[in-house]
Amino acid sequence: MTDPMTATALEGVLTRVFEGTFSHFPPAVREAARDGYLVSVSVAPGDLVDNVRERLLDDVVRAINGPERPAVHESNQELRALFWNAVEKAVPGSCAEHVQPLAPAPPIDAQPWQLADDVEEYGQQAGWWIVVDGTHANELSDAMPTRALAQHIADGINAADPTVEWHRHWFVLR
Repeated sequence: MTDPMTATALEGVLTRVFEGTFSHFPPAVREAARDGYLVSVSVAPGDLVDNVRERLLDDVVRAINGPERPAVHESNQELRALFWNAVEKAVPGSCAEHVQPLAPAPPIDAQPWQLADDVEEYGQQAGWWIVVDGTHANELSDAMPTRALAQHIADGINAADPTVEWHRHWFVLR
């Protein structure tokens, strides 16, 4: 990889090597990628090119900085600007295009969510728990009094979900 502090253009440092789930990642591709860093980004049917580019850039910065430093921080703006062209080439297309409209549906990612402790809005169920999907936009259960019960329901929903893994685009950063 070119020194990120002195390079002005980074050509070919980010190469797409696989599309799919981690459990289907070919061992031969993983072995061939050992001389670089594997980075990936989740891709769902509604994801736009610009959103996927931003998430990929976050993962590139995380790969460079290591897990001990945050991925998005003011000090990383120069690094993000440096890799932006490589990310644009790795995820081609217009910003408002869908990256992969026929990508598999994302996992449900059911999780407990506590209702506000607002008696006027929720009545006797104020402070109770519901189960929502990973986007927090869809309620998957009725209200229940304990987090443990909501977690049990969420675990059951996740276990029954046929899409337990995110569909991802995998890249090698050299």
